[in-house]
Amino acid sequence: MSGNQRIDRGLFVDIQTNSFANPISSNKEQVANAFLYQRGVDIKKMGALNTSCLHAKRIG
Repeated sequence: MSGNQRIDRGLFVDIQTNSFANPISSNKEQVANAFLYQRGVDIKKMGALNTSCLHAKRIG
């Protein structure tokens, strides 16, 4: 928890990518913006924009 914001287990965002690379590592800005605009959580400010805090799941 940081700055009155928190991320809970199961909180998710959807992003589109044409790459098989992990978007948490390869598209950090896109992931951070998705959390900010879809959930109102600034994960960069919280220091949670990394693979130890986030898990990427491929759907489709």
